[in-house]
Amino acid sequence: MQSYSIPIFFEPFERQKKAARLIHLLAGFLMIANAWGDFNQPTPNLWFVIIQVAGALMCILFAFAGKKIFPATGKTNALFRLMEAFIFFYSAWYFSSKMNMNLMGFTQVAAAAGLLFLFFTERKIYNAAVIKIDDKGLSAPNNLTDRFLPWSSIDNMLVKNDYISINTKKNQFIQFETNIILSELQIDEINGFCRLKFTQS
Repeated sequence: MQSYSIPIFFEPFERQKKAARLIHLLAGFLMIANAWGDFNQPTPNLWFVIIQVAGALMCILFAFAGKKIFPATGKTNALFRLMEAFIFFYSAWYFSSKMNMNLMGFTQVAAAAGLLFLFFTERKIYNAAVIKIDDKGLSAPNNLTDRFLPWSSIDNMLVKNDYISINTKKNQFIQFETNIILSELQIDEINGFCRLKFTQS
């Protein structure tokens, strides 16, 4: 089965990556607040304070310089999410069982649960965004599951060196910015394949 994969620049994923860095920053500030709150107690738990401050410094560093320090940002992002969730679960146990602060403990559990949810959902945004074209149609990246367009739904399609433009039979216009330089031969080959498929469907 003949198929093509064209890397694209997918703006929603880029925005989500920026939001992911912001959440690392917020997690770091919450850890600092935890450490500060316990440090101000009459008998602070220095081990708890050290864990919170160390975790906060790592999160803030990753938020600002993660792309420069870690080449495999997606895998590192997932590891940091797990670390953050572990620290907040530990904080929930500490505040609830040691300090009798159940509301504070619940806040930590909510933060940890949210970070675990992001651990599973953010992995997609760090994968390469590509348009996949084959005999059945084309699939494009989307937030949760890829968007599939069968050839029977496409009225016209054109691949250029900077954009992929699609007109559907429901009068929808879809455009993606390419993230690769294609040769004229490749462009002609892909356009010829696509034209053959959507005209026959």
